Amino acid sequence: MSEKIGDTIPPPLRFEMGAPEQAGEPVRAFLLVTVDGDDQSRVAVLAPGEVKALDERRITFVVHAQSTTQMNLRRRLRATLWCVLDGAAYSLRGGVQPIGEHDGLATFELSVAEVLRDFYPDAPMIAGPTFRRSH
Repeated sequence: MSEKIGDTIPPPLRFEMGAPEQAGEPVRAFLLVTVDGDDQSRVAVLAPGEVKALDERRITFVVHAQSTTQMNLRRRLRATLWCVLDGAAYSLRGGVQPIGEHDGLATFELSVAEVLRDFYPDAPMIAGPTFRRSH
């Protein structure tokens, strides 16, 4: 069961955002959850370098400018960013605002309204979505 832990990004998670990636090394991904026009959930996978904490309550992230995710963000102006860190799963929910577009990417700012944590000492999360970039 998710526990509400406030409306600020936990510091360890904030420091993971924007972390550099090394080619060939496993990278912890962030999942961005939006809602399509037919009220179905859509999940986009974001690399740590595509997500940056501006402060304890604001995050910027980029998505492809021509993506359905980008259209969902503009239409609903809400999103959830999900990730796993230190044995727990975190859901950061809040409102989004478009910031701009550059080189085929659209940048948005998420204002965190609520942070949920799922942590079970007897069954800690050992990994979330992970990928390996080849170059």
